[in-house]
Amino acid sequence: MKKFFMIICLSLFLCPISLFSGCGKEDSPEAALEEIKIALAERNSEKLSARADLNEFFSVTYDATTIELAKNYDVYKEKYPDDLYFQHSAEFLTEYNAENKNNHLKFLDEVQKSFFAKIPEPVTPEENPAAYVANEFEKIRRSTNATVKKIVADENSATIILEIAGDNSLRGQFIGEMTFELGFSKENERWHFDEIKNLDELTPALVDKAEIVWINL
Repeated sequence: MKKFFMIICLSLFLCPISLFSGCGKEDSPEAALEEIKIALAERNSEKLSARADLNEFFSVTYDATTIELAKNYDVYKEKYPDDLYFQHSAEFLTEYNAENKNNHLKFLDEVQKSFFAKIPEPVTPEENPAAYVANEFEKIRRSTNATVKKIVADENSATIILEIAGDNSLRGQFIGEMTFELGFSKENERWHFDEIKNLDELTPALVDKAEIVWINL
């Protein structure tokens, strides 16, 4: 039953690699993204935490993705008859994800620690699963580019719409093209990244990609 975890990982991989460079001296959503981009490139956890609460983001995304999967469970059940994760019911999926949330979030915490500690990639995923996922994140990050399509902002909230596209590498081709709506909020005159706002639109594509990974493991 690792499929849901793969879907979560893909959504979390793709979101921060969609970052772009900002400009200007006043704080802004663009400036927040730029600092997150630098923090990821430098693997600086303190700099990242100043702009995003990863633990909160993981938890919110986990719950939101569960809702989206349950909403369209019958579609996935028919589309993927060989996947046991989708061969029960929406109620089963919701209960299963709730029961395993703490374990999954604990693993994501181990992944981020491995990423910032620059733990070398293991020979096999089984040797150190968290380090393996962290290194995959870095490879995907390097093989993906983003273009800002629109910024909608008011005094205390903002949405940045990005189109991401993979390069010609295998991982880049796997990612393909996707559009993300990233939500930000301002507190104490500082902008922070909060959520992926269009998970309802992204989840079907993320499921398809997770199925490809699952088949080739």
